[in-house]
Amino acid sequence: MPVPTMGVTELVIEVRDLAASEQFYTGVLGLPVIGRWEGEAFRGREAVWLQSGSQTRIGLWKPQIGIAGSRGGAHVHFAMTVAEGDYDAVVAQIRSHGVHVDEVYFGDDPTAPGQRSAYVTDPNGHVVEFWTRDVATQTAAGPPRAKGPDVQGVNG
Repeated sequence: MPVPTMGVTELVIEVRDLAASEQFYTGVLGLPVIGRWEGEAFRGREAVWLQSGSQTRIGLWKPQIGIAGSRGGAHVHFAMTVAEGDYDAVVAQIRSHGVHVDEVYFGDDPTAPGQRSAYVTDPNGHVVEFWTRDVATQTAAGPPRAKGPDVQGVNG
């Protein structure tokens, strides 16, 4: 029997430069800061907490050891869902900050609902994806296809 989860509540990534990372996630991506670990009580455990959607927070941690030995770590990538109607504005907002965006669609139709993704790289090398797919209701995806030239890891 699967564990009855309701979604991802928290994702923590390790960052070298907390200020530069905060600027990227708040200034470029527009995520709000919802908390900070700072001051004497958190010396050596400084962090910034951001809100993504209604249920998920993202922790930007300086390298440290957390509760139960947890660490932020380097992730291959993580994805956040964006509404189909917001996708073009999200991509335009990110590009307006001079950030490179790789766009991909899945299947044969680059405009089909739930098929578009945009990938950006944060100042620490973490790949952040913005995907129009609702993974709870849209389970099938065709092969990934690059919308533009030179998207690494995608054929055609």
